[in-house]
Amino acid sequence: MNAKAPPKITSGSRANNRGTGPLRVPTRDDLVSAATLHRGEPNKADLLTLDLGEGPLVVKDFAAKAWWVRLLGRLQVWREHRAYRRLGGVAGVPRLAGRVDAHALAIEKIEGRQLGKAPDRREDGAAKLARLRAVLERIHGVGLVHWDLRARENVLVTPEGELFVIDFASAVWLRPGSLAHRALFPWFKRVDESALLKWKVILEAGPLTDEERSYLERHRVWRSLWVFNPRGRGRRQGAAGGSSSDDAK
Repeated sequence: MNAKAPPKITSGSRANNRGTGPLRVPTRDDLVSAATLHRGEPNKADLLTLDLGEGPLVVKDFAAKAWWVRLLGRLQVWREHRAYRRLGGVAGVPRLAGRVDAHALAIEKIEGRQLGKAPDRREDGAAKLARLRAVLERIHGVGLVHWDLRARENVLVTPEGELFVIDFASAVWLRPGSLAHRALFPWFKRVDESALLKWKVILEAGPLTDEERSYLERHRVWRSLWVFNPRGRGRRQGAAGGSSSDDAK
């Protein structure tokens, strides 16, 4: 007897019955009844979850942190809010609800597992990599570079097989067609392209070519010289669910 074939899901499908309309932005009063999904480190946001009747949300909230963390958090909330606005309607990215206030951002909660930790991640790895590449191409299409796709917790897989890229706190946006986009985007997106090769290894989606190995090695050298290269980040959490140590280096 043949094993049951997995469902054929495209990155833009709605097989998990997720909504498509706008999400109501929670107020600070709404957060009183929110559950804590993850208590962030002293310099990281807390992650809360609640449902206002349109599906579960995740709220990244800096309000309970020290004053200097709240100050930096305002900038991070502004940056990530801008990124999600640019990505509105892009399949494979959680929907934006909006800013609760200057210290908190609410987005759709994706009910899924971290792809990099999923026991079956290697099954049909080439197809998973192709779906992830398609999501990334749509992200790049609006002029956005993720810049933290190497972190395993930033890619989720739903029970139906959809892939979602989350956590755009490090993302950089350049207006397509602008001088900055033409000059810098081809270089900036190499960070994401290098991450895709890392995912190729994680998913066992085929052997790396000599050219791909050389590309990864060049990028590894570049990362070692980059002053903001994160080291030993420990436990962290994506903005739409799931937590793990960052072992995607």
